[in-house]
Amino acid sequence: MLMFALRGIAISLTFFVLLYCLLSGLVAVAWRSLRSLPATEQSLAALLFALRVLPLAASVVITLAFVVPSFQLLEPRSIDEGTGAMPLTLSVCALLLIACGCIRVITTRTKTSRVVARWQEGAHSLHVDAGVKMVTLLSGREAPPLTLVGVRRPRVLVSEFTVALLSPDELHIALKHELAHMRSLDNLKKLVFRFCCFPGMGRLESAWSQVAELAADDAAVSNMDDAVNLASALVKLSRLVPVEATPVNTAGFMTGSISARVARLLAWKEATKGQRIRVRPWHAIPPGLVVLSCVFLTYGPALALTHEVTEWLVR
Repeated sequence: MLMFALRGIAISLTFFVLLYCLLSGLVAVAWRSLRSLPATEQSLAALLFALRVLPLAASVVITLAFVVPSFQLLEPRSIDEGTGAMPLTLSVCALLLIACGCIRVITTRTKTSRVVARWQEGAHSLHVDAGVKMVTLLSGREAPPLTLVGVRRPRVLVSEFTVALLSPDELHIALKHELAHMRSLDNLKKLVFRFCCFPGMGRLESAWSQVAELAADDAAVSNMDDAVNLASALVKLSRLVPVEATPVNTAGFMTGSISARVARLLAWKEATKGQRIRVRPWHAIPPGLVVLSCVFLTYGPALALTHEVTEWLVR
């Protein structure tokens, strides 16, 4: 039984890593077609994120739903059948891939925690009526202008320089921008990206980051006055504060193309904004039900086909 279980694990990991690499390669090539989609920035950010995590999610689901059951039900309990060198090699690659993702997540969290701890030396709470549960005022010279930190308990860090530089309306709308990142769980999404490691995904992640900033701008702005105040805050901070790279697991206010964001805000129109397609989560329910129905009706033959594929892999 032990050899049977080990062989099943090796075959499952082999199928997982092959499917993950195949889907990741397809995503790395095909994601650019979404740029021409006439959708809102919030919808486009959600689609880019879904496409980025699709290889991992699909590989895990297919492996658990088809490969593992097909092996358990259709593979004879024989201890004489061995596993070839290729499945063993690929299963080791799968374990290394998972380990690499875990190490990247731990490293990112550790580095971010150290930087944030240094920023918060001498910090104190700041009460601002912007719908943000916790705003911390930073007094250090290295403090960033405005940044969202944390995953489980996110909070906004704002420097004393930023509070002194921006008007109350500008500060309010800038905090609403960071609140939009908080509601979208953008820091958590960045952490997921660190786990889903695969070469060639940097451009997709960068595109998502740019769109996420525009989506946060849209979520913060509800009229032309808001757009002007947010653009003014960006211009003031970009002129007087050096734009530096923030840790991976934070959402900085001065991120993305500042000039493009300012131009877009100054050209803000509610009518134009409303003409773009907004993709809702429930839009995925009808196709999801169709897929589940097809899987239910063809599950038996699909398991047999999966078993044939896995048998071919171990030879």
